[in-house]
Amino acid sequence: MNHGCLWRGALCALVALASVPASRAGAPDSARRPNIVLILVDDLGYADLGCYGGEIHTPNLDRLAAQGMRWRNFYNAAQCCPTRASLLTGLYPHQAGIGDMIDPHSDLIRQHANSPQYSDHLSRSAVTIAELLRDAGYCTYMVGKWHLGYRAGERPRDRGFDRYFGIIGGADSYWKPRSLYLDDEPVKEVPQGFHATDAFTTKAIEFISEKKEQPFFLYLAYNAPHAPFHAHEADIAKYKATYQVGWDVIRERRFARQKELGFWPKDLALPERDPTSQPWTGSPEQLKLAERMAIYAAMVDRIDQNIGRLLEALSKQGIREDTLILFLSDNGAWASSATYGIEWAETGNTPFRLFKLFVHEGGICTPFIACWPRRIPAGVLDTRRYGHVKDIMATCLELAGATYPETYQGRRLIPLEGYSLVPFLLDPNKEYRPTLFWERMGNSAVREGRWKLVRYYNDSRVKEVSFGPRTGKWELFDLATDPNERSNLVEKHPDIAARLRAQYEAWEQRVGVVPRERIMERIAEAAKKEQAQP
Repeated sequence: MNHGCLWRGALCALVALASVPASRAGAPDSARRPNIVLILVDDLGYADLGCYGGEIHTPNLDRLAAQGMRWRNFYNAAQCCPTRASLLTGLYPHQAGIGDMIDPHSDLIRQHANSPQYSDHLSRSAVTIAELLRDAGYCTYMVGKWHLGYRAGERPRDRGFDRYFGIIGGADSYWKPRSLYLDDEPVKEVPQGFHATDAFTTKAIEFISEKKEQPFFLYLAYNAPHAPFHAHEADIAKYKATYQVGWDVIRERRFARQKELGFWPKDLALPERDPTSQPWTGSPEQLKLAERMAIYAAMVDRIDQNIGRLLEALSKQGIREDTLILFLSDNGAWASSATYGIEWAETGNTPFRLFKLFVHEGGICTPFIACWPRRIPAGVLDTRRYGHVKDIMATCLELAGATYPETYQGRRLIPLEGYSLVPFLLDPNKEYRPTLFWERMGNSAVREGRWKLVRYYNDSRVKEVSFGPRTGKWELFDLATDPNERSNLVEKHPDIAARLRAQYEAWEQRVGVVPRERIMERIAEAAKKEQAQP
């Protein structure tokens, strides 16, 4: 039993209920604060789920979509750490101290950025959803991948979670993880048959089954389907033949299915493949990549199976109707030699261009499912509005009857950037089209309504982003007519491009982005000085 949850509930419940926003008052059950389950998966392609056009068997997520709402356009921050920072704090990643990755391979970038916006852990000028919801009387649980700080004082239990089970690092073995923690202690050995996706779900069900009187917040951050590709043989067997037809066929099938589901107009065309992407010939090398894709599909299938287990546990406890479930991915599919190659990543992100690390739609557009049987309309596919991971914090606060403070534990906080999605989840007709910004490894973008200004930063020293020659120039797209960014309108509408670029540059200064060119210049200058020394 979690006694901390119990005494906080007794002290906070009346206060929190009394402060429920007026916009939710009136209905007989409007003051009932829901449980919140936030499910984040890792490196999922936009089109992998059945309810987003994919052939992978995902009946439980498809059921959530049918019982709730899907958004066609929902955005993350293009990569693991930045998305997690933005998701948990309601800020842009740089404001939360995660302007780049926190891992050793980014040490040089952080060193030469020379800024608190480029740290190796979550900033103390930011507060997490867990910290504020715990103070509002919620039990707060986290299971899965943290990846926001490795040292004592930087881990989940230090940032508001009552209980934690998962991997502290970014990537780990699914069979024998090295960075596995239970609460504050490393787990030295795992039982026979351990698989991270299964074990995370088992512990999540255990946490939410603890006796309590108040609601809970569960952040379930699966590390699947991120590499390494580790899946159960029985799951792999389901897909052994599926991908032998090749990526061209699967990509066309996914796109056709998306049109059938209502995602895109019938006359929308697929963008051309990336310059380094190859047509399917069925060569031995390509057939091996098809086998890799089968393992990947098995990992997605296993996520869905475990979400089914979680839904069953909620139903058995009689709390499914009073639980909001949010599902999304931290970035698009990853075109890396550690995964399944550029062609399958391109297929994963159908119909978009580019991948994880980029801020074209393929890198930042995620499936987004919201299901709350008691309040959210069922069967809605929203193709007009768009939101961002930074909106999740404000959404949770409104549901909890809590407010975002100016200070927390004596620390002055950066003002909240996100907006609550509650009004837009409850009413599909209410408009929501904010201006959004991105910067990820020099890749930059701003979206304002139908218009998106975006650039690819071609840094040949970063292996993962070297997908052929790019200009590095700004491109302008009208996403209302060209959602997969095929027709660059920067010369046709230079006034719009100039206005959006000015907005981006003002945002860049406000949130503390250090331009990638400047960082690379500093690195080059330091290298020259080192070489010049006797």
